[in-house]
Amino acid sequence: MSHTSLSGLLQLTDSALPTGAFSHSFGLEAYLESGEVHDEATLLAWLEGFLATQLTHTDAVAVRRAARLAEMGACDAEVGSCAAEMGSCDAEVGACDAEVGSPVGPDLAVRGPQFAVQDPHFAVRGPHFALPNPHFAIQNPHLGDLDDAAGLDALRALDVELTALLVPAQIRQASLRMGRRLLEIAAENFASDAVASYAADVAAGTCAGHYPIAFALAGAGQGIDEETLVEAYLYSTLTSLTQNAVRAIPLGQLAGQRVLGGLRAHVPAAVVRSRAADPRHFGAAAPALEIHQMRHEHQRARMFAS
Repeated sequence: MSHTSLSGLLQLTDSALPTGAFSHSFGLEAYLESGEVHDEATLLAWLEGFLATQLTHTDAVAVRRAARLAEMGACDAEVGSCAAEMGSCDAEVGACDAEVGSPVGPDLAVRGPQFAVQDPHFAVRGPHFALPNPHFAIQNPHLGDLDDAAGLDALRALDVELTALLVPAQIRQASLRMGRRLLEIAAENFASDAVASYAADVAAGTCAGHYPIAFALAGAGQGIDEETLVEAYLYSTLTSLTQNAVRAIPLGQLAGQRVLGGLRAHVPAAVVRSRAADPRHFGAAAPALEIHQMRHEHQRARMFAS
């Protein structure tokens, strides 16, 4: 990761980033109300459960899918630029060849607008190009450039899925408020074509504007890879929840750090599970968690908006 990417990641995951995360407990406050979470040990157990269910199978998968779309779009644009550059060079070589009147050697065959690069890992054929690298399957019709209709449709479909999968109203609203706020921040601090496209769709009402998608597009636009983005999202969410719990239970600052230290070992496994997750299980959550998240809005006294 470059220094620029690292600094961008640090800013994106900083608890000081004004997305409003400090005002959301994502159902934790309902467990505090019932007494099920009341100290360091029960907080750690709750966060481990939250990480293993909703945070991995909904948020992390959404971040992964959005980041993949953004990465492939950027790669497609870069390769397209290379192809155009090579086409320009081809025209120049053709002009020189005609001027000199000598045939091109057998190792470099140029025939008008059609040209070939013989490296088996990077084949270019005039305006058509292909990348065999399995990590950048640009020709996948479901994951295209965000400038293409297929790519935009895939992102919009993900946005619609998230709206449907976040069943508790407060959780859905939390994702939208934080997502729209992050898009405002990203326009000036994490600008990219993908961020601009998604923000335009949100402004037009085509998309709702969910936080995991906004986070992924903002990070991918800074050159942060998919795996790093997923891990950073998970850990930053756990950090925010731990800070909120320290205030709400209350706990000491050192207790909060011990909780985060215990969670740190579980995050890499959650990243792997989100990568290997069956697409049919996108949005899988624990029923008890969702019930508590729904109960929260009816609590008599609340510190948090969710």
